[in-house]
Amino acid sequence: MGYTWDLQLKLFKYTIAIMIVLAVGFAICIQNPLPMIFGLVFGTFISMLNFRLLALTLEKAVHMIPRQAQLYASSRYFIRYIISGIVIFIGIKAEYLNVIGVIIGLVMIKIIILATNLFNDLSFYKRIFIRKEGK
Repeated sequence: MGYTWDLQLKLFKYTIAIMIVLAVGFAICIQNPLPMIFGLVFGTFISMLNFRLLALTLEKAVHMIPRQAQLYASSRYFIRYIISGIVIFIGIKAEYLNVIGVIIGLVMIKIIILATNLFNDLSFYKRIFIRKEGK
């Protein structure tokens, strides 16, 4: 596997766990939860696919000369962007998918990345919020 496989695996586990929690929450709170759950699952798995494609792109681009790497990374960015657009379009057109669930699934991995990195170093927050005596 690549250099980033352990990080990807950790983020995928968190993403699937949060997806399951949200799906259970939707099942409890929404009257007809299946379209929302299907949309959530669909969006989440496409988001994970896009993240995996990003990792593969970056692992390959670091071994290229700068100009070639820039062109390669840009072309792959547009491919991932088009995939996300197609997924949202499918979420709008398909009656068995809720577009809100699809969008939540698409942004979920981004939220997981932010949350895991935001709370990664708790000593940083301790220094900010806990006053030392004598000051």
